[in-house]
Amino acid sequence: MVTTDFNQTLLCNYFDLLRNLTPNQKLELISWLSQSLKSSETISLKPLFGAFQSEQSAEQLIAEIQQSRLFNRKQETF
Repeated sequence: MVTTDFNQTLLCNYFDLLRNLTPNQKLELISWLSQSLKSSETISLKPLFGAFQSEQSAEQLIAEIQQSRLFNRKQETF
């Protein structure tokens, strides 16, 4: 499976990066990883929905965006 191969490659790359850490740094990293596993906090994107607020209607926003566009097309002559 491609995902498994990708994950295995990613893990190998991380290990190569971490290989040169001191033993104390590795223990600290292990501690951080352990704490992240104990934390059941999940990241939710729901608070981001509807985050943009404006007094303008959607049509007004669209018109403003379209009016602010600048086109700089230069045609080459042969």
